[in-house]
Amino acid sequence: MLSLDERGKTCPIPIVETKKAIEALDVGEVVETIVDNEISAQNLKKFADQRKYAYEMEKVSGSEFKVHLTVTEAAKEFLSKGRPSFNENDYQACDLPAAAFSGDYIVVISSDHMGEPEEELGKVLLKGFLFALSKKDEVPKKIIFYNGGAKLTCEGSESLEDLKELGKSGAEIVTCGTCLKFQHLEDKLQIGGVTNMYEITEALTGTARVVKPC
Repeated sequence: MLSLDERGKTCPIPIVETKKAIEALDVGEVVETIVDNEISAQNLKKFADQRKYAYEMEKVSGSEFKVHLTVTEAAKEFLSKGRPSFNENDYQACDLPAAAFSGDYIVVISSDHMGEPEEELGKVLLKGFLFALSKKDEVPKKIIFYNGGAKLTCEGSESLEDLKELGKSGAEIVTCGTCLKFQHLEDKLQIGGVTNMYEITEALTGTARVVKPC
């Protein structure tokens, strides 16, 4: 059985991902799709009915559902006649439930200054932002530095003490490795770890709120 965790994703993404997965399977094989709202479960039933997959749904909790779609002979025959178009308007829209968002937030910093057009003023503003951030009761889950922001985690940055304070308070501090290499800063990194675009993408597309001051 192939399992898809689609919690935290708005409609029709759970259907799109399920469609992609199940079309590659053979008769008798099953896709389990986990969703966190009833509308997504209903939409998956409509999708199954339209394309002749067997449908089973289990309500795990008040807001979590496990949907099993099984490939049938009829579904394979239906698919063999040509891949049917997918129309989002056939399905109910669903807003992401508030419970799907954790209290976590991520800060992304892509420059060494905050705002435009006065760059020197922007550096003062960004330094003040990081200082204020370090004094919050709830610090970010992660702070990601990339492009010009990579300079702030390196030797010579006026924000290193504030970043160290954030790190002590539980914030994970990471800097884009490609950005460090491009700017010849690889041996200048003073705080945190090195990350890559795959990990940055995973972080930014998760359920945590994203704050971008630059």
